[in-house]
Amino acid sequence: MTKLANKVAIVTGAGRGIGRGIALRLAKDGAHVVVASRSAPTVNKVVEEITAAGLSAIGLTVDVGSEAKVNAMVAQTVTTFGNVDILVNVAQSWGSPGQHALSPPETPFEDISDEEWDYTFATGFKGTLYGMRAVLPYMKSQRHGRIINFGSPQALAGKPHMAAYNATKEAIRSLSLTAAHELGAYGITVNCILPGILTDALADNLKDQSQRDAFMKTLPMGHLGDPEHDAGGLVSFLASDDASYFTGGTLILDGGAAH
Repeated sequence: MTKLANKVAIVTGAGRGIGRGIALRLAKDGAHVVVASRSAPTVNKVVEEITAAGLSAIGLTVDVGSEAKVNAMVAQTVTTFGNVDILVNVAQSWGSPGQHALSPPETPFEDISDEEWDYTFATGFKGTLYGMRAVLPYMKSQRHGRIINFGSPQALAGKPHMAAYNATKEAIRSLSLTAAHELGAYGITVNCILPGILTDALADNLKDQSQRDAFMKTLPMGHLGDPEHDAGGLVSFLASDDASYFTGGTLILDGGAAH
């Protein structure tokens, strides 16, 4: 029997990148997976990948910056599968509502517009908060749950010219630690992963070969992690019974670059 057999997992931001890799891995490890993202075409593609392999998934389009839509996502999950055991908050958008970006815009903090600050927090911190609040009644009732949130090594290091993104990701990390203290009595664990994984956003920042070569030299492992094998594998462990005593952790998954 696979280690997540019959568990129900929601993965936000699952239409591409790290979220997609995590959704694929959790399904392979036996979970019923809710693939949640803003874009219906990417959601549908990931669901097709999972179900074509004979595994269990449904897709839901959701803007995590809307609490009502997040609540509806969780309600639909419970209607379909009966409960929710695992919440993985990966979703994060950059830029502003009228001008989306593939990666965090690099701007001195004093020049970041209010629109960008608000949009970054709404799609990152608030989306994470909304998801956590929505699943808690179910997890508390069953006295079991796994919440895995996503921060950033760049935020931990305070990378210049990325203040809105950094502040959002560090707020998520702080929320995760606080929630771990508050929810342990209910059998709910909360952990935060800070990934350095090959994604579309990272590729957007490494546009030419010289940039890629220079970046690779900063990685002790000599290569970038894989969304499904590395990020998905760590999430699957944290979501399993093997990690039932591990909570409040900040896990830097970047091949040793930040250490």
